[in-house]
Amino acid sequence: IGLVGDYNEGRYWVNATKQILKKSRTSVASNRARLVLSMFVELFYVSLRETDFNLLSINKSAVAMGDVESAIISMIFSLRFSLYAGEKLSSLLKSFYDLLQTMTRFKELAKTTLVDLVLIEDLIGTESNAFDVFGCTIPSENFILTDASTKQDMISIELIQLRRFFSSFWRGDYQKANDFYDVASSLPSFKNPKVWTVVSQCYRGIIAFHLYTEGKGQEWLDEGREMLQKFELLGEVSTDVHENKRLLLQAEFHACSGEVGKAKELFEASIKSAGDLEFIHEQGLAFELYGKFLVSTAENNEALDCFKSAHMCYVKWGALAIAEHVRMKYRLSTYEGVSQSATSNKHCRSW
Repeated sequence: IGLVGDYNEGRYWVNATKQILKKSRTSVASNRARLVLSMFVELFYVSLRETDFNLLSINKSAVAMGDVESAIISMIFSLRFSLYAGEKLSSLLKSFYDLLQTMTRFKELAKTTLVDLVLIEDLIGTESNAFDVFGCTIPSENFILTDASTKQDMISIELIQLRRFFSSFWRGDYQKANDFYDVASSLPSFKNPKVWTVVSQCYRGIIAFHLYTEGKGQEWLDEGREMLQKFELLGEVSTDVHENKRLLLQAEFHACSGEVGKAKELFEASIKSAGDLEFIHEQGLAFELYGKFLVSTAENNEALDCFKSAHMCYVKWGALAIAEHVRMKYRLSTYEGVSQSATSNKHCRSW
């Protein structure tokens, strides 16, 4: 599906597979098949939160039959999908840490889980003792990268490079983000669709449009268009899975083209769509990018309002390091309505 890009044909086979699995007896094999379907295929058709729910259902089934490995994998991916859906970071941090306590016999899986945890900590601006769970056997992310390179473990290398891409992107360091993306996207594993690669392509498209407006060359506009076309195609398959990302890329494209009115309309639509989908992180991103655009049109008061809204979204998400970066970058003063104790309706996982 992902490699060929025939998403409508893919939907047929997804539905056929789901019907077969629904009729099959619950077993380790059927749980593994459902895992693959949820983790790597349905991301084109099913919302991140519905996938999260499906993975938790698989986790419950795996725990009941004593299939510990499937239980751990389903929980890892449930938390990972929640991360990209904008769930409260402090809750995710605790859930990831609690999960790691159960993974001392599954160190290879633990390595990728630790990469997710490093991203969360970087966004929050904290550092736990998660690596200490495994003593001196997994001392750092750099150790995981070196070990993965030695073993030619492309998935782990990809995860680490994209973790570093996301960290740089959220801080607005587009040059550094590009360097990490280039390494990740050069790996053979990158071609296989995964939630983190799909999200990274949207963010790369945003970077590309920004570099074009900074005069870095026509090739960046071309790459931005390529990413936009990908999300327009995905939008034809499912209107509610990646809709806010499509609208945001369209806004950036029209901003590049100097179509002020159309760009404003699309930025506002992306903000609303992200809100409807409860993607608080990407609602913050849309507010921040809209603010940057309004600065370019000399609408400074309106831009300031957008930056304040972005800051509020990041605080609600729990990305306090990113919120502080935005506050300092755009010289925001303290204002009512923002509290670092902002909460959401999400809760820590236990299993």
